[in-house]
Amino acid sequence: MKKAIFIFITLLFIQIISASAQKTFEFTEADRTKRITEDITVLAHDSLRGREGGTEWEYRSANYIIKEFEEIGLVPIPGLDAFRQPFYIKESVHTKDSMITIEVESNNVLAYLDNGMPYTIVIGAHYDHLGFKFNEDSALIVYNGADDNASGSAAVLEMARFITQNESFHKYNYIFACWGSEEKGLLGSNHFCNSKIYPFEKIAFYVNFDMIGRLGWKKDQIDIFGMGSSTVWDGFLPEDKYEDNKLKKMAAAFDASDHACFHTNKTPFIYFTTGLPPQYHQPNDESDIINYKGVEEIIELCESIILKFDGEKPDFREFTDKEVSKVSLYFIGQFFN
Repeated sequence: MKKAIFIFITLLFIQIISASAQKTFEFTEADRTKRITEDITVLAHDSLRGREGGTEWEYRSANYIIKEFEEIGLVPIPGLDAFRQPFYIKESVHTKDSMITIEVESNNVLAYLDNGMPYTIVIGAHYDHLGFKFNEDSALIVYNGADDNASGSAAVLEMARFITQNESFHKYNYIFACWGSEEKGLLGSNHFCNSKIYPFEKIAFYVNFDMIGRLGWKKDQIDIFGMGSSTVWDGFLPEDKYEDNKLKKMAAAFDASDHACFHTNKTPFIYFTTGLPPQYHQPNDESDIINYKGVEEIIELCESIILKFDGEKPDFREFTDKEVSKVSLYFIGQFFN
């Protein structure tokens, strides 16, 4: 009896400690913009050396994301003892006399909100970027990737804060995912999908954020891909505009971001981006060019869509050849512009 009481008191103490560690967040426009700005500025700072996948800088970036997940009060997903899901990359390295192959560790950062529901929404973005180099004058050049994809990572964090505190969203469980080594070939999201650590039959749909920081760089347009991955999306999105922003809705999506493996596993997805501005994969993709209010507007649009779901798993639909061709031409046109 004494042992049972001791265990009960210990568990109660752990719950109290966990609750006291959980932050309470305010969601005024100013509060949200301030947090989004801080998240992007930290992740896109020179001190993180461009967050290249499989490096200590990606690892340090993950430390920041984990700290935020802990403050929100999230836990690791079932099957993991910690927030990191490690995977390994083989890379070629020049030595003095030859080239050798080494194995390095990269990590997904995965957090879970368990609301005891049958289905789970996965909200994700890659947090890695291209790293750094030295130019011919031995000056350090850092590819900070503020838009690509500190902006998407900030969206995952801010949605985690909001959804955790808002019971209207608790018709689903949630996985909040920051993928590692996307720039090396979608390695992190592919590892998650291939690991089957979370059953796809329990995943309602996937939300992808990739480069959402430059709203208005050319025109006030939010690109939304994957509209044809389920028949429900058209009915849940505004027809042509959100706030003052045009919505460019595409049925399919080019397989160049982390939605790809979810679609392969017959899971509906929706993918938000503000396109490919001239700073794409350039050293001047810095935090001072980000439209922070625009990031907030995209987050709020996504939240308004999720709120319309009723706890069920939407149907999955394959893309037609015509839809794939159309989105491929659109993506290629953006790239060369």
